[in-house]
Amino acid sequence: MRWINIIGDIMNIISNKKLEANRRNALKSTGPKTKEGKLFASQNALKHGLNAKQLVIGENLKEFEEYRDQMIAALKPKGILEEQIVFKIIDVGFRLRRIGIIEAGIYNQEILHHEADKYKNKMAEKIELNEEGEPIQTSNLSINLKGLAFARDCKYGSSILKLNTIEDKLMSKYYKQIEILKTMRKEHDLEK
Repeated sequence: MRWINIIGDIMNIISNKKLEANRRNALKSTGPKTKEGKLFASQNALKHGLNAKQLVIGENLKEFEEYRDQMIAALKPKGILEEQIVFKIIDVGFRLRRIGIIEAGIYNQEILHHEADKYKNKMAEKIELNEEGEPIQTSNLSINLKGLAFARDCKYGSSILKLNTIEDKLMSKYYKQIEILKTMRKEHDLEK
């Protein structure tokens, strides 16, 4: 029991020394000095608020990051509550951007399946081959696969109807979040 107390005392001494060293180092840090530096540093939390976890396979991370950064710059959230609302607007807005891609993929898949079933021989004559003898694909594979995944999810019955319903719900969420942000800003302005 005595050794446990001694080890505990040693750990407290080490922890206290680390804590004191951290405090001394923090005093040396002056932070950004210019207006631009301070503005840049103030955006650090926003840069990491949303990341690639929302992306679907085949989506471009840089495109998402550009969209996110443009929305943050346009909406200029002030404080944690506004940041939360802006992050939701960004999330829903990016999901809305997928709707057209998924719809194109659904139609592409339906057209390709129809063509393959009805005109197999004619299609074989139309297929262009590259130098290795592999077929050249004329439609975007990523779009086709997204559409196929959505159509299978809908069991090929009502995928376009379901997609339109999802789009309507996303639009409603999107504009509701924008209204919440506007209301928050009006209330904040009244408090001043």
